[in-house]
Amino acid sequence: MMRQYKLLLQGFLMDRILLYRSDNQFTQEQMAELLHISPRSYFDLEHGKYGLSALTLIFFLLILSKTDVINLLDDFQHLVDRAGKDDVA
Repeated sequence: MMRQYKLLLQGFLMDRILLYRSDNQFTQEQMAELLHISPRSYFDLEHGKYGLSALTLIFFLLILSKTDVINLLDDFQHLVDRAGKDDVA
C-alpha cells in the first residue's frame, strides 16, 4: 500500500515540476539551479530515472508561493483520497 502512495507522489510531483518549468519558461539548467541540483540530476529526475530527494522537494516548495504550496498539498490529498476509494471499490 505504501509503495502505491510513493509512486503516486513521485508522478504527481514530477507533473507539478514540469508544469512549473513550462509555465515559467525555465530551461532544465535553470530548474536545476532553483532546486540546488546539477543539470544532469535534473535531467535524470525529469526523465524518471530518479525520484525527488526530501531536500529537493523542500527546495521546490520554497520556490512556490504559500498559496501554491497549499494547493499542491490539497491536490495531492484529493489524489490520495481517490486512490483510496479505488482500492475499496
